[in-house]
Amino acid sequence: MGVPKEVLVAGAGIVGINCAIELQRYGCSVTIVDPRGPGNGCSFGNAGNVVAGAVVPFSMPGNLLKIPSWVLSPYGPLSISLRHLPRLAPWLLRWLKASHPANVRRISKAMHALHGETFDLYLPLLRELGETDLIKKSGQLYVSRHPHGADGDALSGVLRAEAGVLVEALSGGQIQDLVPALSNAYRSGIFFPNNGFCANPHRLVQVLAGAFVARGGTIHHNALMAVERGPQGGGTAILESGARQRYDGLVIAAGVWSSQLAAMFGARVPLEAERGYHVTLPQSGIRLNLPVTNYDLNISVTPMEMGLRITGGAEFAGLEAKPSWHLADRILDLGAITFPGLERSGAKKWVGVRPSIPDGLPVLDCAAGDRKVIFAFGNGHYGLTQAPMMARLVKALMMDEQPSIDISPYSVSRFRAVPPVS
Repeated sequence: MGVPKEVLVAGAGIVGINCAIELQRYGCSVTIVDPRGPGNGCSFGNAGNVVAGAVVPFSMPGNLLKIPSWVLSPYGPLSISLRHLPRLAPWLLRWLKASHPANVRRISKAMHALHGETFDLYLPLLRELGETDLIKKSGQLYVSRHPHGADGDALSGVLRAEAGVLVEALSGGQIQDLVPALSNAYRSGIFFPNNGFCANPHRLVQVLAGAFVARGGTIHHNALMAVERGPQGGGTAILESGARQRYDGLVIAAGVWSSQLAAMFGARVPLEAERGYHVTLPQSGIRLNLPVTNYDLNISVTPMEMGLRITGGAEFAGLEAKPSWHLADRILDLGAITFPGLERSGAKKWVGVRPSIPDGLPVLDCAAGDRKVIFAFGNGHYGLTQAPMMARLVKALMMDEQPSIDISPYSVSRFRAVPPVS
């Protein structure tokens, strides 16, 4: 078909907005459809960490033995609904397979390829828009009460070294010097100088969406329900309102709803609804200039424009389950343990659904039989970090260009069979 003139992007989160801007920049007329509007899904409530140095997968060797304590501990990071467990089981089998050491190394390299350039891609665009305060390369601190506990296991250190990630080890006194508000119980820390954070993830998406519209783009608060594929490529999208939208190219970046849309093109993706909670404290009483991760308690604390945000944990209960607000209360308790001077009044709670894939890597690929339908979803915990590189790669695929990195690790074909756990 050549270069598409009319492109439809399903999804107005941070990935979809970045894809739309990148395609618009290269001459496409782009329309975004999303029933929730720009940035009102995971992009509203994420931890805000921009982690160029994140190369350690969540699926690591030995995690199977940790699951009982994660689930049973009152402060554990994992919650699984027994009602949802039968549906979750195949996803868990794939997650365990991903934790094999050989797979971990492959996944780590693929993470680094998506993460390493994130500041180089974000900052020029934000300078162009006059919004340089939104993303800050402040560094990021991990802390633990145990000697060398913040380092993680030996394999984590190997993965960081292989990727060339800069890490500085800190002792208790150095930790206090860097973040005086922390409890003095923390004996080990690691500092990532090339990481940072977003001061307001929702506003970031809103700013990008505003720039997209100002440059001629269109955003419809509507859901993509079906497609009529054209005999020569392209097609017509059928929206929830009944409207019909012609397209030459289609990008599916609809978060946790993406697997349903990909299925219209014959793709079966093990995408799980992983719920996350946050608590934001408008007047926390804590002065913080960089994000802090408590490695022992699995929470992240980030200073934002609207207050101090505390996030942590994962809940697998299905897409339609009612929120478990006690998990948000637990996050607040853990924040108070981390920062003894925390002022808890006025806490604002939120729950959202991450689009999680067992191996922790997104899907970035063309649909079978239609190279102008591109999947760009499943970013899990890393959508904010991965979005600008995902957009560059989507543009390359749409324009029939050679991607700047090897995209085979993100292929949709890797899900054709459930691999055995060994």
